[in-house]
Amino acid sequence: MNSMPKIIGDFLETAFSSKICKVTVASVEMPGSNIKTITFKGLFPNVNFKIGQALVIRIDETNYRNYTPSKWDSKNGTFQVIFHIHNNGPGSERIKNLKPGDQISVGLPRGFKVYDTEAKYHFFFGDETCISVFKSMKEEINRSGKDYLGILELDSINAAVPEKLGLMVDVVAKSVNKAEFAIKAFQNLDPEIWNLWKEGCFYLMGNAKSIQAFRKVLKEKGISNKNIHTQAYWAEGKIGL
Repeated sequence: MNSMPKIIGDFLETAFSSKICKVTVASVEMPGSNIKTITFKGLFPNVNFKIGQALVIRIDETNYRNYTPSKWDSKNGTFQVIFHIHNNGPGSERIKNLKPGDQISVGLPRGFKVYDTEAKYHFFFGDETCISVFKSMKEEINRSGKDYLGILELDSINAAVPEKLGLMVDVVAKSVNKAEFAIKAFQNLDPEIWNLWKEGCFYLMGNAKSIQAFRKVLKEKGISNKNIHTQAYWAEGKIGL
């Protein structure tokens, strides 16, 4: 048996030990049939987490995958991630099988600032892969007394998940024409609501083509580039965006 992949993976973990830590699965919940919420426990007291930053999870001997926490508490050494288990790759398989007591290696959060602390109005657009980051933003928005709207493209089996998680957004079906139903719902916003949100911050995440389609509509409505944040998590035929 060729042990080289594991040797390489272990070397990378050692070489970047200051950026990697071991964490234990503390609890597992299933708000949907393929949505899994996992709380992890570890030691990372000096991490200054910013909403929207991603961490990497080692899923096998050589592969790592990026995930965005929905909660982070450096003081108490806990964080939570809401995973979409799409059953199409080693990352999904690894997460599906995690149970309380399991230990994994994670790369500590990194990335640019995503959440706009100055904006009063926030708008989310995405799919199952975005629930975790939108949940973290929603918690901060509520704490700071601001407002949000959102539209999520979800499979029917996940349509009730956002509400279960306390995320009050509109849910639409997915379409062959990317973002079609989401765009229709967006264009039906009451004019008074639009007059408030047009100066807000728009977070477009998830599927690359859906983001492109929705961003085009925002630009046509006069939204400035500085008010649009995009982050593609996946695209058809590509792995590990």
